[in-house]
Amino acid sequence: MAHYPFSERPDLLVFTCIHVLEEGKPVTMVCHHFDDNAWEFLCDGHHTDEDALVISIGELCEQDPTLALLCDLPVGGCAVRESRQHAWRFGRIEDEQFYPAAESRMN
Repeated sequence: MAHYPFSERPDLLVFTCIHVLEEGKPVTMVCHHFDDNAWEFLCDGHHTDEDALVISIGELCEQDPTLALLCDLPVGGCAVRESRQHAWRFGRIEDEQFYPAAESRMN
């Protein structure tokens, strides 16, 4: 990867789904959880626990360079889009803590 913009190490393990890794569906929802600093990169499909897979954030960004646009998604934040061609929309994860300093970036 020529440029890796995340502050996390490229080998940080993140959650994704079988649909993204094995079926090539685009990531359309990203969550950065407050309680454990975990990241989720999911498609718009239906998910069960059996669909969950783990991959490094660096590998995932190599597969989809548009994910680099989320490098400053704050803990407690989420981003959604309709497809790879659509812009990300940002918000807060419901019922999770959120860093107040990030509030202005999320509006």
